[in-house]
Amino acid sequence: VTGPNPTSPLVWDICVITCYLVINIFYLHFMRVKNDHAVSIVSRFALPVAILVHSVTAWIFGLENAKEGWYTAILAPIFVASALDSGLALLLLALTALRKKGIFQVSQDLIASLAGLLATCVAVDAFFIGCELLTMAYPGTAGSSLILSELTAGPTAPFFWIEILCGLVLPFCILVFAKNRQSSTLVCAASGLIILGVFFKRIWLLFTSFI
Repeated sequence: VTGPNPTSPLVWDICVITCYLVINIFYLHFMRVKNDHAVSIVSRFALPVAILVHSVTAWIFGLENAKEGWYTAILAPIFVASALDSGLALLLLALTALRKKGIFQVSQDLIASLAGLLATCVAVDAFFIGCELLTMAYPGTAGSSLILSELTAGPTAPFFWIEILCGLVLPFCILVFAKNRQSSTLVCAASGLIILGVFFKRIWLLFTSFI
């Protein structure tokens, strides 16, 4: 039998991505014609659908009970937090580059405010990862112990530790101080590290469970 299986997370993913694409097309159209009222209405639908996009992608992995490293309820919040991290970091890099080229002017106060929000998102992301690691480590089951061993001292350990130290700890230590958020150089450095960390997170998250 061919056709979509409504119980498959892959079908859910296709549906929410399609909805998100349509919403963004309308959003860009209303932005172009400067219809602020319509933009406000569309944006109210865009946020929950954007959260669903990352959540459903996480459920493709998180509902695989054959892979103990993925089979966890907190995977969707981790994906959403990572999307906020990398999205805000990329936005800050883009705004800084556009301002430097004179294409788009934005105040340093706005950059600092976004950097402060980014620090909060990084802290939330780190908390979720800490919860997941504690839940795996505390019972000490054979499967979770093997995964933790591969993650912290095995083939995927470099990606894990670089993500933790360079993608979470160091950027948070930079952005948590208001003085540092006034420096475009430090904000860009922290943003670049966060994007690298999120990329490395995807690597260790994917391959550790395969091992």
